[in-house]
This record gives sequence, C-alpha cells and structure tokens, in this order.
Amino acid sequence: MCSKYDPQHEAAAAMKLAAASEGADRQRLIEIALAWHQLARERRDDERTD
Repeated sequence: MCSKYDPQHEAAAAMKLAAASEGADRQRLIEIALAWHQLARERRDDERTD
C-alpha cells in the first residue's frame, strides 16, 4: 500500500490533540487515533508477510 500518510505519526498527532481536548471532541479524537494505530499495525503485518 502506497500512501503519503504515516499512520503511526497520525495516531500520535491525534492523541496529542485528544489530550488537549475535552468531552465529545476528546472521545472522537481518541477513536481516530485508535483507527490510525490499527492501520499502522496492519501495515506492519503486511510488510512482514511480503
């Protein structure tokens, strides 16, 4: 998968934003960070099988 995004970097950035947020925004950003983290994990797994 070729992408200009680094999912691990994006996950870290979303968690930093979540730490500075409150309420529903914080929860939404945590969920976004978890999604980026899962994408990074799947990308690492794909690289190991290639």
